[in-house]
Amino acid sequence: MLLRACLATSRRLRPPFGLAACAQRHRALYATDAIDPLSRVRNIGIIAHIDAGKTTTTERMLHYAGFTRKIGDVDDGDTIMDYLPAERERGITIQSAAITFGWRDHQLHLIDTPGHVDFTVEVERAMRVLDGAVTIVDAVSGVQAQTKTVWTQASRYQIPRIVFVNKMDRDGANWKKAIRDIETKLSVRPLVLMIPEYAGGERLEGRALECWMDVVTMERVVFDIGKDNSGATVRRECWGHSAHAIDARERLIEALSEIDQRTLDVFLSDEVDGDPTKMPAAEISAAIRRVTLSSLASPVLLGASFRNIGVQPLLDAIIDYLPAPTDRPSPLALSPGSIPIQLSKTDAKDRSMQVYLDPSSKLVAFAFKVIVDQQRGPMVFVRVYSGTLDSRMTLVNGTRGGVKERATKLLQMYADLPEEIPSIACGHIGVVLGLKQTKTGDTLLHPQHPSLSKSSKSSSKKHRMIGDSAEPSAIGLQLHGIDVPPPVFFCAVEADSPQDVRPLNEALANMTLEDPSLHVSQDDETGQTLLSGM
Repeated sequence: MLLRACLATSRRLRPPFGLAACAQRHRALYATDAIDPLSRVRNIGIIAHIDAGKTTTTERMLHYAGFTRKIGDVDDGDTIMDYLPAERERGITIQSAAITFGWRDHQLHLIDTPGHVDFTVEVERAMRVLDGAVTIVDAVSGVQAQTKTVWTQASRYQIPRIVFVNKMDRDGANWKKAIRDIETKLSVRPLVLMIPEYAGGERLEGRALECWMDVVTMERVVFDIGKDNSGATVRRECWGHSAHAIDARERLIEALSEIDQRTLDVFLSDEVDGDPTKMPAAEISAAIRRVTLSSLASPVLLGASFRNIGVQPLLDAIIDYLPAPTDRPSPLALSPGSIPIQLSKTDAKDRSMQVYLDPSSKLVAFAFKVIVDQQRGPMVFVRVYSGTLDSRMTLVNGTRGGVKERATKLLQMYADLPEEIPSIACGHIGVVLGLKQTKTGDTLLHPQHPSLSKSSKSSSKKHRMIGDSAEPSAIGLQLHGIDVPPPVFFCAVEADSPQDVRPLNEALANMTLEDPSLHVSQDDETGQTLLSGM
């Protein structure tokens, strides 16, 4: 499977990036047989208004991480993440795509989400399993309508975020106005970590676009885009203590001091004595991480992804400031009666505890997305919250009344390219094949999970057909599901001929399996088949 995936990848990349080189590079950077410690894992998403530059930024991340030799372009229709024909034809992201790559000895599970309001469900189910997010803001348009929508979705799940102000090379770009928008419209305290060497706030071009000031480390950051225009070379130099950079550092420290007591204590200590240039970079970085993880503030970086500017510092900020699975609160689990229950260390009188991130516990996983593939069947995207999901393991779907299914194969997805893996560890995201009854929002359990009664462990449940209207009663541990918005459109569908009735029903069943916002119903008066959804 790996070699087939590499072969498909090599066709996308320019020569001489062939099969052997792809396989070797893949194993070196993204080997899944040596799973990273959880502190080196980041489950992140890219969220923004449509056309803010999410996919463009993601393509640069993959290129600088060594995943691709050639940078994909949305306009050319050759991006890794937008692989559907409709996405490449229209130049927009329609469905969220997951990919895994490495940066600074960390493993990143990244989900690129759509920016159009019609695909809100795709963003919602991605948010459900993310630990952190990157919000991209257009430097020209500032905070837009869908920016506020996805920001609200992230706030509902208490996801820490960093902000990337993109398109600094465009006419009308004004990063200072964008910062004000972030503070007023998103109601968050922005922490500006990088500023242009040029003191103005408008569009940048030429040398002004290449040279930036790192406010945290007091370094001058130069992006070398002169030769091949790739921006792959980033040089860091002593900045010489320019006046406006020192002012920016002082504003950053003051903002941190207002919400972080330790920063204030260090800033007023005898060693620093209120001098922003003497404040240790390590202290500032640690303070930024603390306030970001607590959602008291959001770091802000600037750049121009299309011009290959600012993406590497953004990747560094993801590692430095966004949480690992171990940094996130453990999710609560509910019994079918909505009574909070515990996985371990339960008190008989108090059944409310959390699902602990413990690889030695019995499996608890959450299905957040389903794609029906013509060759592989249903591909269920899961996040494992406790225990380990092994290939060929029998799973109990507590949401579907305890129906048992076998995970025939486990995959690590690189957009549309799969790699077969032996297991998915807790805190990680992967894909399970062989689950024909599982839908978005289902909780998957180990057959011997303590929350399952003895009768449910030994009972054999008959599989119901996909699309069966009779929903079974949930049993065992239940993770919080996904809030699906109400339908906004309704239409009637019918087969062209009697021979098309069965294919139509199968297509509708697959559509409802993939999209939790879709509902199929029958009008008793007219006999029409009605379809409603987002």
